[in-house]
Amino acid sequence: MGMTYPEFTGSRLAPAIMVGLFFFAIFFGVMSSAQLARAGADDYRLSPGDIVTFDFLDDAELPVTLTVTSDGDVQFPLVGDVRIAGLTVTQALAALREQYKSRQILNDPKIALNITTFRPIFVLGEVKTPGSFPYYPGLTVEQAIGLAGGTQTDQTNPSDRIVARARLRGDIDGADADIVHEAIYAARLIAQLEGRTKVDLKDVPEIAKPFVQNTSVKSVLEIEQRILDTDLSTSRTQVEILSQGIAEAENGLKILAELEVEQKEVVDSNVRDFQRVDQMRKRELNTIAEWLRAKTSASNEKGQLLQIYAEMSRSKRELGGLRLELAKLQADREKDILLKIQERDVAIKKLIAIRHSSEEQFFLMASAVVEQTQKNKISFSYQIRREVDGKRQGITAQAVSEVLPGDVVIVAINGM
Repeated sequence: MGMTYPEFTGSRLAPAIMVGLFFFAIFFGVMSSAQLARAGADDYRLSPGDIVTFDFLDDAELPVTLTVTSDGDVQFPLVGDVRIAGLTVTQALAALREQYKSRQILNDPKIALNITTFRPIFVLGEVKTPGSFPYYPGLTVEQAIGLAGGTQTDQTNPSDRIVARARLRGDIDGADADIVHEAIYAARLIAQLEGRTKVDLKDVPEIAKPFVQNTSVKSVLEIEQRILDTDLSTSRTQVEILSQGIAEAENGLKILAELEVEQKEVVDSNVRDFQRVDQMRKRELNTIAEWLRAKTSASNEKGQLLQIYAEMSRSKRELGGLRLELAKLQADREKDILLKIQERDVAIKKLIAIRHSSEEQFFLMASAVVEQTQKNKISFSYQIRREVDGKRQGITAQAVSEVLPGDVVIVAINGM
């Protein structure tokens, strides 16, 4: 699989970095992503965000692609969630085999598990194109900087830095506005879910409250309140229409029940009349025409009773359908609101992460030394920020230090 690399012509990277990037390009240019994954599979421990392929080796089905969730689980076929974060591929395979055996799904599981995509790394600070980049086993700080286009040099135009800082400030302000909007949107959804008529800022997600407290939210709150009013009005109308239909169907059934009672009395009366006429006919005290009229009348009244039964059955089906539609309307609305609340939570966390990244880049750029005149007087320091046991730690690094998936590499210019 071919790969595209940044153009380094005219760069001021030190010769050692250029040589390192040259061998980096050759090395990774000839290795496939599958080979790279296998190269780090023996000692690499799986982490949230990694993408793996899973396959039953003794069937004709294609392998499935799965992602390690933030909880460290993966939804595997037939066994469901299995926690594999923190395990090597070999350990994860052993755990999976045990799952299939202990649940008596497979006696001798023949399965395969491979890492296809590692969590990306992030390169920030004094580099030409800061951002996220794919991780490859064996990646060093020097190579990561190469992926980010190399370090900034003394030929950087000061006006470019001013523009870049203005852009970053705009990104931060824009993220703040988006966080506020998503937070009040979430508060409005909670009001919808609970049937309340007012959007309450107390319902803003905890993670977003500092942004809401420090910003004027009047205009956003007014818009969300109008949306809430419209939604509640529409929802009430739909419920009222269905409720009215249910009430009418119930009243119709009551009327039919009364008709049933009356018709049963009519049928019983006609049956008695026919029995009397039939007895008289056997004694030849009346005509055959009178007998036929009595029999026809009794049959007609029984037919009327059967029609009432049929109408009652139809009305019951209609009533059941209306009740089901009302329940489905309420359930679908609740499900839709809950889904949107979840989406808002994800959106807010993503926006806060983007904001933190932009803010960090802004301050790094603000503190960087830009008045450099000679290349040999420029030096850089490197720091790797890595999550260990749920806590992010800062590690002083060298150019040859190895980078792990999910690491943040920060490049800073040292003073003269």
